[in-house]
Amino acid sequence: MTALTLPIGTIKATTATYSRETMVEQLKGLSGSSFTGYLAITSNDRLFLLFIFQGAPYSAGLAVGEKTTPLTITNFCAQIATLHDGSGTISLHETDPVLLKCLLVFIQDEPAAKGPVNLINLEGMVRQIQANAADALVILEKEGCCNFFFFLDGSKTAAYWSDGLTQGQDGLSVDEQMLLYAYQETTVPVNAAIYQTLNTMQSKDSSNISLEGLVRLFAAVEDTEQTIAPGKLTVQHHDQLRLKVLEGTQAGSELGGSLPCVLGRKDADIIINDPMVSKRHAAIQIINGKLLLIDLHSTNGTTLNNEPITQRELKQGDRIGIGQTVLLVSSLNLS
Repeated sequence: MTALTLPIGTIKATTATYSRETMVEQLKGLSGSSFTGYLAITSNDRLFLLFIFQGAPYSAGLAVGEKTTPLTITNFCAQIATLHDGSGTISLHETDPVLLKCLLVFIQDEPAAKGPVNLINLEGMVRQIQANAADALVILEKEGCCNFFFFLDGSKTAAYWSDGLTQGQDGLSVDEQMLLYAYQETTVPVNAAIYQTLNTMQSKDSSNISLEGLVRLFAAVEDTEQTIAPGKLTVQHHDQLRLKVLEGTQAGSELGGSLPCVLGRKDADIIINDPMVSKRHAAIQIINGKLLLIDLHSTNGTTLNNEPITQRELKQGDRIGIGQTVLLVSSLNLS
């Protein structure tokens, strides 16, 4: 499986082999600018996105196949720090604010309807959007290419293509182009996702982080500690907790963070991209001098070394099971 392809906007830096040095150079080139757009890093089927608005880091996200997860910028940095040079690609894209909004909706919001177009009355839903003068985003996906169709007040529209198959069709409105693409004759199914709330938010740590701080962080290969924004946020090179993903969608990667922390699919300190994981699934806390793994009343439960637990002491070498993911506690530093 390969990573999804999203609308590219205007390519600011063409796709290149990922390296920390390349990332630093691309971010450094934005210093002092009013750039709006996104940095995209792919590694196998994972697509990492750093959203930038008017020259400042705004939010971040991860798409693994069709499953999306919002990330804090700090968590984005922690996950990118585990990538090896040459393990993927990197590119930089300039967008208008509407496309940036669409991308944030895609990562952060939940669709009102989703499925193959032959099972969704897409034409009827578009008529309803127009009749209600509603805001909406329709995403049509085929073979991993996602095309965005944005509706403001039902009538003001914009289309953003990733495959370009129907661009340049003179005389067709955006909704006509969308329906033509949706119902094209093809052996490959076209899938639709319709978003109607368009809820997005700025990352909670964005006010503490600057592009210059990210440049300093990723340029400091040898330093043990670097400040992202002077006096506000420090990211340690050696995390207190390191988890190796043995099984699940992130298998082979390493996750890290400070203690205490929460593991979960969303709104957590360490993000686990697994649909069977609750938003805030389990916590790792230090209580009376002991490190404890605590299940946070998750839907599918938590295991430690294959045994279901509600609360149990955690040690280096233990295996944590949440959802379909298995995590090895590879390193602990309680000092």
